[in-house]
Amino acid sequence: GFVAMTKQIVDGLDAMNDLKDATGSTIENISALEDVALRTGSSFETVSTALTKLNKALSSAKPDSDTERAIKAIGLSVKDLKELDPAEAFQKIAVGLSGFADDANKARLVQELFGKSLKEVAPLLKDLAESGKLNSTVTTAQAEAAEKLNKQIFNLQKNALDAKRALVS
Repeated sequence: GFVAMTKQIVDGLDAMNDLKDATGSTIENISALEDVALRTGSSFETVSTALTKLNKALSSAKPDSDTERAIKAIGLSVKDLKELDPAEAFQKIAVGLSGFADDANKARLVQELFGKSLKEVAPLLKDLAESGKLNSTVTTAQAEAAEKLNKQIFNLQKNALDAKRALVS
């Protein structure tokens, strides 16, 4: 049980490295988003999906595009958001959206920025806006150590497989 729990924790930390690689956000900011998500009934997967989709929307936003209009409607600028860590941009959007009534207009803005994941992302945005600021719970060093351990475990598994194959041969 202890080994399984440890493996689950290491895999979770390593998943933060993967999200960091995919989005360019920091481990500290990703862990802060995860903290809000898990404390309010959401999941790391929701954070990962939302952050990746937002990053994609921001990077592909052209002048006068639907994405740019949605961000302007929130009172923010695509240019300013692109200059931020993606997790900080996500938090600013959450705060901006918190000023809107929970109606179809707000839902359309969220859908424009986050795609079909609206059902999962909308509650996370609300919880993130209510939390105030990002408070990290994991450091880069912790996530890097977890990634290193996972790579060593995978290497050991491959060596064991090679040994089994040699034995059977």
